[in-house]
Amino acid sequence: MGHARSSSSSSEEDGDADWKAAIDSIAAADLFLTKNLAIDTSKPSSQNNDKLSEPNLEGDPDPKFRAQLPKHYQIKAQKILDDIVERNLEIVSNPVNIQDSDREDDGGGIQLFRTAPRGIMFDQTDEPQGPKKKPRIFPGEDIDEKSKKFKRQLQSVVVDGLDVMVAAKAASQKSLARLEARDAAAKVAAKREEERVAELKRIRGQRWLPSIAKEMQLERRAI
Repeated sequence: MGHARSSSSSSEEDGDADWKAAIDSIAAADLFLTKNLAIDTSKPSSQNNDKLSEPNLEGDPDPKFRAQLPKHYQIKAQKILDDIVERNLEIVSNPVNIQDSDREDDGGGIQLFRTAPRGIMFDQTDEPQGPKKKPRIFPGEDIDEKSKKFKRQLQSVVVDGLDVMVAAKAASQKSLARLEARDAAAKVAAKREEERVAELKRIRGQRWLPSIAKEMQLERRAI
């Protein structure tokens, strides 16, 4: 019994010692923080502002992982390089002919490179294809294309350029001959009238002309 009481009292004393050590360490840490705060407040305001402006990275385990902002000369140099590249480089298209045997049928789409995966896909559309054979249209009854009847029917509706030119030339010559014949007949009639008037002048003299002038005009109009 005596041994049990002594062991329990010793354990309680050890626990009290641990508590006291922990409390003393916390108090020492609080004292250190209050001293540092008093020193910071005693410095000029400009230094305090600089400290406030800088990011608090004291908790970082390694200083090389801290974020470093680019310097002014680095930004200026980068801008100069960008301007040089924009002025001196020119982007041109260089199409490459790919053999149909090497190209796989991937269903269309846009690919940047030959081995690149398919990008934008287009809708599949069926392209219209023309007839491969000549259509044979039979209007009603069957017609033999090699028969004489079919050839005559075809010739009656076919227009040939040479035939049109020959027909036009013949029509122009016919109209020209008709015009020449009309002019010749008018000249013959005028000559005949002149001969008749001359004969009347010779027989009757000049007195009868005013009296029959109207009759002569009517006769000419009738001719």
